Amino acid sequence: MGRTAYLLIWFCITTAATTAATAAAGVPAQAVPAPPTRDTTVLSFNIRYGRADDGPDSWPHRRELVCETIRAHAPAVFGVQECLVEQAAVLREAFPAYTFTGYGRDDGAEAGEMCALFVDRARYDVLDAGVFWLSETPAVVGSRGWDAALHRIATWVQLRDRVAAPETLFVFNAHFDHVGEEARRHSAALLRERVGAIAGPHAAIVLGDFNAPADGPVRAALAPADGRLADTFTCAGRDERRPGEGTFHGFKGEAGPARIDWILATPELPCRDAGIDRSSRDGRFPSDHFPVWAVFRQAVRP
Repeated sequence: MGRTAYLLIWFCITTAATTAATAAAGVPAQAVPAPPTRDTTVLSFNIRYGRADDGPDSWPHRRELVCETIRAHAPAVFGVQECLVEQAAVLREAFPAYTFTGYGRDDGAEAGEMCALFVDRARYDVLDAGVFWLSETPAVVGSRGWDAALHRIATWVQLRDRVAAPETLFVFNAHFDHVGEEARRHSAALLRERVGAIAGPHAAIVLGDFNAPADGPVRAALAPADGRLADTFTCAGRDERRPGEGTFHGFKGEAGPARIDWILATPELPCRDAGIDRSSRDGRFPSDHFPVWAVFRQAVRP
């Protein structure tokens, strides 16, 4: 046997022994890099009914500030409540890179307030969309449910994420009644049922103005402890009991005790952070509600 053969045998034995010793010591032979991730921001914003006579806080005086506030978050998806067709036109012009989905609650087209959704088309394809009324007859256009003062709706979209996992995502935007307690409870149960029926096992985000405190029975009906939906504010470790965590402030900037605007999500979307945007400009606020936001950390698909 030649010198070269001896050296080759010695190299193989030494390498095998070193590998075995490394494994026995619990040291990985080579670290596997973590998969790349991407942060996804989602925003919910009650922009206040645009035909209200709010004096210096009327829509024409604050529409640019509304757009600035949304733009500052660079959301992948944002939903607005109390959005009239003329307000939707302003937002569509300000955000031309987003796909708009909205239905007027009066006629299912353009009449009445919308719970509109805007989706970054560079990130998502919109595959399907729809609307239903929060009533005993959800498919009946303009129907009012239970003890509600007004007819209310929920809008939804089905998205295909071009970048991150999960690839399929459903987003729901709702506005519950401000008067009827029974209506809010039943609306929560209906919305939960519809999320399950429409989204099935896929990832889902539910956002909106629920006109109810996030630690009360309405949220419990929509996102029970044994259900799939969870409040991003809670998941991010925010303290519900801390003063000033309310989201309605009536253009005064001093929030009440209740956080009535929420973003909920299923477990497929890990929440990295969530919060309330209390920003203003020259003492003026963009709306009578503070917008709420959540950031999800998603794995980038190969």
